[in-house]
Amino acid sequence: MKFRHAALLTIALSSPLTFAHAQNANAKPAGLKFRVQQLHVDNNEGCAVADYNKDGKLDISAGEYWYAGPDFTEKKPLRRLLPFGKDYMTNNAEHAYDVDGDGWIDIVSGSFMDGEISWFKNPGTEGLANGTPWEKHVLIDTKLQQNEWTTFRDMDGDGIPEFVVNSWNDDNPMACYKLIKNDKGEPAMQQWIIHPAGKSTNGHGLGFGDINGDGLEDIIFKNGWYERPAKDATTQPWKLHNDFTFVHASCPMQVVDLSGDGRADIIWGDGHNYGLWWEERRDDNKDGSTNWRTHLIDNKFSQPHSLEWEDIDGDGQPELITGRRVRGHSGNDPGDNDPGVIYYFKWNKETKTFKRFTIAEGGPGIGLQIRVVDLNGDGKKDVVCAGKSGTHILWNEG
Repeated sequence: MKFRHAALLTIALSSPLTFAHAQNANAKPAGLKFRVQQLHVDNNEGCAVADYNKDGKLDISAGEYWYAGPDFTEKKPLRRLLPFGKDYMTNNAEHAYDVDGDGWIDIVSGSFMDGEISWFKNPGTEGLANGTPWEKHVLIDTKLQQNEWTTFRDMDGDGIPEFVVNSWNDDNPMACYKLIKNDKGEPAMQQWIIHPAGKSTNGHGLGFGDINGDGLEDIIFKNGWYERPAKDATTQPWKLHNDFTFVHASCPMQVVDLSGDGRADIIWGDGHNYGLWWEERRDDNKDGSTNWRTHLIDNKFSQPHSLEWEDIDGDGQPELITGRRVRGHSGNDPGDNDPGVIYYFKWNKETKTFKRFTIAEGGPGIGLQIRVVDLNGDGKKDVVCAGKSGTHILWNEG
């Protein structure tokens, strides 16, 4: 049985407790305080955090620039990004990784309409000090366009991350790219298709977690989920289960056991409309397909395109961090032109509801990546976002 999400169906299935929360979504309960630091304003929507200059302090990269910690006050050149469309730049997520193994953290990145996946070589001590641009090297030309988002994740359990591409085009394959060495001994990539036996499918939204309880991480996406094989994940087909459809699903979605029953639930947002939900796992349908009950978390802000699940208040329990992706479709989506917002939501296991707390309103919003990390070593996790409202640090002041 295939479950197709729609707003009316969501309302019909939501519990009274969830509605009680939704009706009070405008309330602003006391929570953590955050200080906003703006680093730059452009249309770049990707960012990463790593120690790029090897001084023992975390730095931030965001599109064309990187910023040295711990104050992040100086904008330093990294690479050139080309503009396209009304208000886009050619970066749909960036990832910090030492690609060539020289001890310096590089950047791996792709783009929306360009099939190339590239890495940008960290120029080292002298180059970083002199503002030398990071040299671009193409890892592979995938020949695939319409790329919504990318992530860097170990998909086969060998300890080395693969580059995973999510496409908004349902007809594009779900593809991963392994880091390898070419005939010259240089860094390169090799493509493998998640579902080579039969038609592979993709679709707006991506997440990772153990759906069937076999201890292996599966893939969820707009049109269902791919079951990881018991062994040889890079050579064996992943079984496709078309059990649900989540339109414009967030990148990423989160797979978490919220109800405490030992089964994975799903948290997702509509990246191009209003709506943030969690899907409660129920007993399987008679035909063996998975069965989910939809609960509304919040429908008072639009474009929750990216979600993170991190313990931001230090109580030992993760919170949901998200916000509005500003002008995700250049002003053409519901609420697309509203000011940016960033929130965190605390989960109450007893009432099975989320409570919203404000990180920032009326200015900073999110893009395609949210980084949640303790930037200054004070024991409190901060938030880094890059989007069309600019690149910001949200300093957690407790």
